[in-house]
Amino acid sequence: MRRPAVRSLRGRLLVGTVALLVVGLLAADVTAYLALRRFLDERVDNTIELVLDRGLARARLAGPAMPTAGMEQLVPANAYLALYDAEGTLVLGRLPLQHGDARRPVVPPINELPERPVTIGDDPETALRVRRELLPPEQALPVEINGQVRPVTGLVVGVTLADNAATLRRLLLIQVVAGLLIVVLGVALARLVLNNGLRPLRAVADTARDIGRGDLRRRVPVGDPRTEIGSVATALNEAFDQRERSEALTRTFVADASHELRTPLSAVHGWADLYLNDGITDWDGVDEAMRRIRTETTRMGTLVEQLLTLARLDAHQPLARDEVDLGRVCADVLDSLRVTAAHHRLALAVDEPVTVTGDETSLHQVAQNLVGNAVRHTPPGTAIEVRVHHGDEDVVLVVHDEGPGLDAQGLAHAFDRFWRADPGRAAPGGTGLGLAIVRDIVEAHGGTVALDSAPGQGLTVTVRLPRATT
Repeated sequence: MRRPAVRSLRGRLLVGTVALLVVGLLAADVTAYLALRRFLDERVDNTIELVLDRGLARARLAGPAMPTAGMEQLVPANAYLALYDAEGTLVLGRLPLQHGDARRPVVPPINELPERPVTIGDDPETALRVRRELLPPEQALPVEINGQVRPVTGLVVGVTLADNAATLRRLLLIQVVAGLLIVVLGVALARLVLNNGLRPLRAVADTARDIGRGDLRRRVPVGDPRTEIGSVATALNEAFDQRERSEALTRTFVADASHELRTPLSAVHGWADLYLNDGITDWDGVDEAMRRIRTETTRMGTLVEQLLTLARLDAHQPLARDEVDLGRVCADVLDSLRVTAAHHRLALAVDEPVTVTGDETSLHQVAQNLVGNAVRHTPPGTAIEVRVHHGDEDVVLVVHDEGPGLDAQGLAHAFDRFWRADPGRAAPGGTGLGLAIVRDIVEAHGGTVALDSAPGQGLTVTVRLPRATT
């Protein structure tokens, strides 16, 4: 495909503006030209009609016979006059004054002329606008021609169109000169307006280039946000802010993940060095080292699996859309935790049946993380209650514990990745990703999750999911 000759936005706008200006001028000039020509033609027809009416009236008042000179004086000097008798014979003809060497048109006989006015000749300089007038025999005008009285029953009067042609030529010349001046001034004004109007776009491009080079704190000057460019600048600034926040979160996430992986790796490395440097001298010590290494590698595996889960959720990979019995999922989670959480009082209350549409594995992980967090962050003997029931328009999953709860700061940051209420006293096996994964999975299912807590009053997590569609 052939590329346009003008590529820049300013060039295209300038060309479009000039094209519209030229089209508008042409339309206005053509309209004015046609209107003036019609006006001049109508004026000529009115002049011919006036000459005929006045001439006939004066001829009837002239007496028994009007001399030829008197008849010729009835019409202007630049008019055509022809008189015919009852047999259609031309008895008197006078052509208008001639200017230059142009050839005069030939006026047909009166019986070949139509009743309405007609133009004779193609050259505007010599063309005539003529009209005939036929009189009944009883109203014939007696005209003395060469000493002989002749009855005139037909008159042809015409007016030259040379003056009309000169007027139209002057109008055309004025239109051309004025049009050129208007186009030149329009181009200059359009360039000035476009340069001023597109200056903010150049600022946008310069700022975008600076941000692309690494200056992430630069922002586009907004100006008036009510204008189109102001709206674009505002949207770009929002996008740049989002990018800066995203990159900051990514850096924080990578740093936190590295820190979390470094701790178990350091433990594994330390136990391995202790063994290789003969720091372990009996089999009981070897068993303890292997147990610690296995614990740390399990923790690393859990962390890596959670990181992969978050990566899949961040990539918005499609989830399965099956009917899932949420009550049965929660029952399976509690059954699997009763051995490891034997010192906690676990209880389940379910309205049967409670189904949602979603990915069963992901919803199982939601319940597993919520109940696991409650077990991990509460002392032995704490009551943990799981309730699943129908809401007004959704399905509700509630996990409530009677543990120490969270303060306002904890509630504000509970869903942040790698955040812990007390990093120095992190619960064994915790990664700080459990609630972040819960939030992302629930939102991917079109639901919401909320926390309600106060220090010393336990923690309540409420998950709301859309009902299964039938």
